[in-house]
Amino acid sequence: MKYDYGFRIDVGQNVGSGHFFRCLSIAQELKKLNKEVIFLINDEIEFVRHLGDYEFPYLEFTSSDESNRISSCKEELKNIKNLIIDLPFENEAYSKNFHDICNTFVIDDLGNKEIFSHGVFNSSIVTEFHTYDIKSKFTKTFTGPKYFILRDEIKKERENVKLSRDSIKKILLTFGGFDSAGLSMKILPIFKELDFDVTIVIGHSNQNGEKIEELCNDNNCMKVNYSQKDFTKLLSSHDLVISSSGLVSYELAFLGLPSIFIASETWENSTASYLEKNGFGVNYGFWNNKPELLKKEIFKLDDFKERELMYKSGRNIIDGMGLDRVTRKIIELSEN
Repeated sequence: MKYDYGFRIDVGQNVGSGHFFRCLSIAQELKKLNKEVIFLINDEIEFVRHLGDYEFPYLEFTSSDESNRISSCKEELKNIKNLIIDLPFENEAYSKNFHDICNTFVIDDLGNKEIFSHGVFNSSIVTEFHTYDIKSKFTKTFTGPKYFILRDEIKKERENVKLSRDSIKKILLTFGGFDSAGLSMKILPIFKELDFDVTIVIGHSNQNGEKIEELCNDNNCMKVNYSQKDFTKLLSSHDLVISSSGLVSYELAFLGLPSIFIASETWENSTASYLEKNGFGVNYGFWNNKPELLKKEIFKLDDFKERELMYKSGRNIIDGMGLDRVTRKIIELSEN
């Protein structure tokens, strides 16, 4: 079988789901244009779980060693015309190894690496993350939030987000499926004594899943949700979101959902800082075990005018056209 486009992605463990979903969105667009697409992945179980009702061919690289995965990927490129690479740590290696075998395109977030590929897409709002050491005179770079890729369900849900003039009642907590920093268990107990309806979204791989369930079962106003499928509707049904500031922070901005960001990584802190400077979200920074500071920020956003300003600012940052822009550029570059 010959494929027009391959996607090299990882899913599960400490890899954010945003990498998968933005590539899935591109794949859907390419499929609409009658392009043959295949995913080259690291974990079949996690991939199928994330894929849900969608159908795409895939090939699993079973080795845990990245150099072996690169070798396996190289073999598959005999049947793939273009390779789209979206990996949190290995974009540079794949770009370097494959740029002279087929057309390659890198989807990246943090910059500051060598790029040999035909195109690199970086939708970060942080300008310091747009720096690359470009090794080919043919490389095209596309940077900034205008290239942020949104899932269809996020786009469709935007019109359902309505700000309530009443006080904050429903709060959603989400710190990624894996939650490597353990923020869920550090922050959730704060709400035992507060009068809010709280939902916490966790992944099946969350190391504290059982403890979180026990805590929620002991409190009628707290509940846990494992569903990826209903995540978008969950977002829009809440007055406030407390979240890590990974790729989900851009989705929250597009929806205009008032948000407080707590960073797990240095780059997340930078992202939250830039979003806050542009009027969206509150950058709490790294969790410092100061619940009173978090409570202060929550009660500050109880003011409808504060939330309304955030709502309008977020929607100006992300316009929802990133998927169209990225897909169009990939096709243009791959066919030239």
